[in-house]
Amino acid sequence: MKNNLFTLLFLFVFGTTFAQQAEWGSKFDFDAKNELAPKFVLVDNYNYYLLSVLDRIGMMAKSEIILRKFDQKNNLVETTKHALPVLDSGTLHNILGSFAIGNEKAVVFTQSYSNKAKKNDLYKHVLEKSTGKFTSTLIASYPILSAMKSGSVTVKQSDNKMYFVLNYQVHSSKKEPDVNHVKVINGSSLEVEWEKEVTYTDEYYTRDVVATNSGNVVYVRPAYSYKLDNYISLVTKDDQKAMQVGEKIDIHQPKAISIGTQDYLLAFNYPSKGVRRGDYGYLMLYDLSSGSILQNNEIEGFNSVIKIKEVAFRDVIAQNNMLYIFAEAKVDATPKPTPGSTGFPESIFTYGPSFLIMMGNDGKVSKMNPIIASTNNVADLFHAFGVINVKGEYFINTGMYSGLYSWNDIINNKKTVDKVAFGQQKPLGVEGKKIDFINQLMHYYVDRNQFLFALVIDGTQMTIGTFPGLN
Repeated sequence: MKNNLFTLLFLFVFGTTFAQQAEWGSKFDFDAKNELAPKFVLVDNYNYYLLSVLDRIGMMAKSEIILRKFDQKNNLVETTKHALPVLDSGTLHNILGSFAIGNEKAVVFTQSYSNKAKKNDLYKHVLEKSTGKFTSTLIASYPILSAMKSGSVTVKQSDNKMYFVLNYQVHSSKKEPDVNHVKVINGSSLEVEWEKEVTYTDEYYTRDVVATNSGNVVYVRPAYSYKLDNYISLVTKDDQKAMQVGEKIDIHQPKAISIGTQDYLLAFNYPSKGVRRGDYGYLMLYDLSSGSILQNNEIEGFNSVIKIKEVAFRDVIAQNNMLYIFAEAKVDATPKPTPGSTGFPESIFTYGPSFLIMMGNDGKVSKMNPIIASTNNVADLFHAFGVINVKGEYFINTGMYSGLYSWNDIINNKKTVDKVAFGQQKPLGVEGKKIDFINQLMHYYVDRNQFLFALVIDGTQMTIGTFPGLN
């Protein structure tokens, strides 16, 4: 009886938004443990595709691109698998990133390398809407010493999606030069705009690579010695210059943004000398044009939990002379070894505190409000939340009972009936099974005022649902 009353009350509160029920497609196999970064691509009013990359290691190792096509009823109609290039029987693969390019194409960047061939090949695999197929093209090939000394490859997309930066860092020892081969790729045509070799001979090493909205590259360079601080190196087509971050400051994985036509960096940081309260106690806005910190804000929240692996910038929205920064912490939740067990338990990462941080264009943080989201989502597939633009207003998707709600709920503490509690919108036949929404995997149909959402069942199946839009 209590459950029935609760359901009636829930429907009364949220019924103005959802007179209709979600329309779920048929279930299909999905490997939640090994399929990486699923995303909707080539979406129109007739069909859409789900793009993911399988990267399974171990005895059943397999790496391939998986493309699934769906109809208007969210039913799977076709699955295409694209094998990654093989140099020889000992070829290894790394997935460097997959990206939607508007609604007409998508691209996956991969690395194929071999101890036998002593070669490191970098590819782009381009999906065209007209064919629904991938075309693989070799971007670069580099000699390597061995599979264990093959260097590292990074692909980053600029915040405005106009550029990709592909960086190959050659393997080197502490006393050898740090050599980087960088290519800046047009984000639409996927052709190389400029490329160069960037070499450093100081007592620092390259840790992070950042793509700016103007098509430049930023390297974060920490010191090998604890007596030295990090600096950043700004590399353009025609220039390369070092810029100091600040005395005794160590920064984490910065994100490049723009305010007007100027490039800036957002970076969590901490004092690299002396006693500190935690690694994520400060947030800075750094001006790349002047090479100076506009503001370095002491913040609360992320250091409230231990074992933080990283804090990720999920979205940064520039609006009305403000920066709205969505960020979530990734936390090491690996259990301790049980007494008498052999070996170590498998590493587990979840998402911890999430915040919407409001920063003025001067770099000063005015508010830091928590995002109501689950902290039990297993990384990296299941983010704590996703953000979607609905006709100029942004909505936060947290899945299940916290659901989808307007960012005004956080910014202005404005409660609205425009909320989807997904606990009442589950498909039939999943009773007693573990349900996980992939919060960041969604799409909004503007002309149909509908959302696409996806959930995983017991880690082995997926289903996609269409929800009526919010009022």
